[in-house]
Amino acid sequence: MQQKKVLALKYRPIVLQDLIGQEIISETIFNSIKFNKIPNAFLFHGIRGTGKTSIARIIAKALNCENGIENLCKNKFCKNCEAISSSNHLDVIEQDCATATGIDSVRDLIEFCRYPPSTSNFKVLILDEIQAMSKAGSQSLLKILEEPPSYVKFIFCTTEIKKILVTLLSRCTRFDLKRVKSSELFEFLKKVVSLEKKAISDEAIKLICKCSEGSVRDSLSLLDRALLSAKD
Repeated sequence: MQQKKVLALKYRPIVLQDLIGQEIISETIFNSIKFNKIPNAFLFHGIRGTGKTSIARIIAKALNCENGIENLCKNKFCKNCEAISSSNHLDVIEQDCATATGIDSVRDLIEFCRYPPSTSNFKVLILDEIQAMSKAGSQSLLKILEEPPSYVKFIFCTTEIKKILVTLLSRCTRFDLKRVKSSELFEFLKKVVSLEKKAISDEAIKLICKCSEGSVRDSLSLLDRALLSAKD
């Protein structure tokens, strides 16, 4: 029996236009790639479930998609988008700094940056929970951030901006992802319920929006539970 995806994975953003409540940031990133004014390092800050890691993966795809940012793969993926979505692209590294905090991990990243990409336009390093990286690790990263190779792009994600070295912050283009408004979450969840061909009251959806506190992922997880407990 084929296992069904949970809603938070099934409705994860694939292109920038899929992001909920972050339209200005999406447009800014789209234009920076379209007009080739791409920062050396992006930094995304916001509460859980607002789209930080999703944006990072979309940027990695947009930089390397065979069809370009204006025709970014959404349904049928090119080989680069497919590999990045499957987390097995040779030129894209995604690392959780909460589990790989030390200087040895940073040395591996620096070594990764030494050589040009093998099959794509850019090498991309996505570092999640960057605030958990050790001070020694962060300082080691600073040197390559000062003068990174033109083919390397860094994407940092964090929920705690105040814990990041100021010197590291100064080398990044920072984007603060806002909590998604309840009205936007409500419309999104109504659409999901319709696509899932399920029935749930507007009052229940409003309660889910309130409990999720502006987190899209939390709202989808709560909706999943609600739909599972509802009678068909």
